[in-house]
Amino acid sequence: MKMVARRAKSYLPPRQQQLRATMAKEKLDGILLTHPPDLAYLTDFTGDDSIGLITAKDFFLATDFRYKEQAAIEAPWLKIRLRTGKMSETLVAALTKAKVKRVGFESNFTTFGEVDALRKALKSKSAKIELIPLNDVMVNLRKVKDNHEIQIIRQSIEIAESAYKAICGQLKVGQTENQLAGRLIFEMRSRGASGTSFPPIIAAGSTSSLPHYRPADRPVRKNEPLLFDWGAVFNGYCSDLTRTLLIGKVSARMRKIYQVTLEAQMTAIEFLRPGVTTRQADAAGRKIIEKAGFGKYFGHGLGHGIGRDIHELPYMRKTSGDEELSPGMVVTVEPGIYLPGEGGVRIEDDVLITANGREVLSSLDKTLAGAVVD
Repeated sequence: MKMVARRAKSYLPPRQQQLRATMAKEKLDGILLTHPPDLAYLTDFTGDDSIGLITAKDFFLATDFRYKEQAAIEAPWLKIRLRTGKMSETLVAALTKAKVKRVGFESNFTTFGEVDALRKALKSKSAKIELIPLNDVMVNLRKVKDNHEIQIIRQSIEIAESAYKAICGQLKVGQTENQLAGRLIFEMRSRGASGTSFPPIIAAGSTSSLPHYRPADRPVRKNEPLLFDWGAVFNGYCSDLTRTLLIGKVSARMRKIYQVTLEAQMTAIEFLRPGVTTRQADAAGRKIIEKAGFGKYFGHGLGHGIGRDIHELPYMRKTSGDEELSPGMVVTVEPGIYLPGEGGVRIEDDVLITANGREVLSSLDKTLAGAVVD
């Protein structure tokens, strides 16, 4: 019989201590965790429809029968409160048991209905507990990855790359975007992925000019671009990659924007290091595209953090807040040029910020020669 560890795994207590330090700074007795990735980050529990409560000494989990056994396997050290009625009533019982007075909740991930129901339940029990809205506490804690997380992200990238290679090895003109998307999902799951980071983007021909296009029944044709944007989820962590293939003899203009996009991406990657700010990183790639005369065709940011969510802090874009990159951050670098009605090119890799610079975690070929498919 398999033995279940009764203590949290060694990488969890440091994360919990970071949050408890924030609680002490904000003079909070506890924090409610309503966003599943936050709860999984602190506990390894991956069930849905559950809420965590962390206090200075304890960690409660409000869940229901569906996740009773799962919680006992993934995080048996949690103090489980099984829901028998409304979630708000279960939370009141946990809050009362914890003897807390000021409790924070992440306003970005807690609905108005959840807060309203909890306040009403507290009032009905005459419980004098103050609920304090918080902004971006957990996402800021999660933006710097520890060694355990980095290793899992590496594995997620390996799965995504292997699946892509399998697809490219059988790529044929006439296959539809939907067929390729379905096969890519199958190849990732057959290699151990629990799912996809997001619905894969497979864009053939002129549809590649739509940055967040959804695959349809459009076939792959000769002399057109074919864009793949995909990622795997492995042990709860996402990867995010993009490659653009040039099928046959595409136009000289399409080859030109491929070369410009590649130069912008490689320049931006080389620029990344601790101390560089997110806006500086964005500018490093953007200026290459602007200098080539395609600035108005690159409208999104250079990249974003990845982890348990596909989009995490930091965001490298010219329109957001500015912060310094730090060792342990894992970011995408994904410039693109999109010509309406003609087609687009995007190239994306996942990059770890290290103590002395950066490490590109993904390794798929992205040279112009490698992108051309006869």
